[in-house]
Amino acid sequence: MDPAEFGFSTLPLQHGPYPAISSETLKGTNVGKVAVVTGAGRGIGAAIAEALAKSGANIAILDLSLEQLDTTKEACQTHGVKVEAYACDVADIGIVNATLDKIEKELGPIDVLVNNAGILDQRPFIMSTFDAFWRQIEVNFKGPLITIHAMLPRMRERGGGCIINIASRSGTVDVPMTLGYVTSKAALIRATHTLQREMELDKLDPAIHIYALHPGGVLTSMGSSGASKDVRDKYGDVHDEKFFIDLFKDTPALCGQTCAFLATGRGKELRGLYLDCRQDVTKLLEQGRENLLKEKRNTLTVNFLDGYANEP
Repeated sequence: MDPAEFGFSTLPLQHGPYPAISSETLKGTNVGKVAVVTGAGRGIGAAIAEALAKSGANIAILDLSLEQLDTTKEACQTHGVKVEAYACDVADIGIVNATLDKIEKELGPIDVLVNNAGILDQRPFIMSTFDAFWRQIEVNFKGPLITIHAMLPRMRERGGGCIINIASRSGTVDVPMTLGYVTSKAALIRATHTLQREMELDKLDPAIHIYALHPGGVLTSMGSSGASKDVRDKYGDVHDEKFFIDLFKDTPALCGQTCAFLATGRGKELRGLYLDCRQDVTKLLEQGRENLLKEKRNTLTVNFLDGYANEP
């Protein structure tokens, strides 16, 4: 895979928090809200939780075990908000519903849901077990849909809410050896588009605003682990994540602060769209929602030969 195949931006990209989304700008903007962050034990999820805490939200952090959440909990508590940790497998519908009930009992009604939990098994489909492949679909796609399905009736009853699905650029391109990951992330992006349209049907748009957010190139343990030895022995390093290590330029705080910004409602005009947190939200908002939708910007689509259209 050649990164140049996908193009390079001519506008400057952001690699860390910038004025519109900085912690100083957003200080106090989410006070009184309760935010849930899945996969919050480390990396991007931990940064999202802390950014929301900095903006004043009370935080429920979820991961597979409580021990994984200790550091994140301590970091969030330094900002003077309520923080509770919960062990939760997001792919288990019973556990998810019980966890959300417990959160609302202990912290209050949930206003913000960030679906961040995700896994990557980097190997060709032909060298994978089907169970390992499907587990990525379970965690990366089924998991967010379970939490959303559980949260929408609650948000509908209260008349509003914010849902942020941590997607990936991988859901918009073809990346060999990551079939489970790219498939699940593409599905999550498409689900975000469609769910926002359903909010329109139920007259819950824009009160419930949903986003698919690419966190940028963040050097996490998942993204930097690379392929296993048997895969590298067969294919070499050229398709390995480690081969593209220089593309990981972005801080976890960039995604975290973008989530805090979206949670405020200041980015509602971008609801239902796929966003890249490296792209300045002020530039996107300047375009206007009507233009973005008319030109099919920031949405998954298919380009046909001139003269052919994606007809119904």
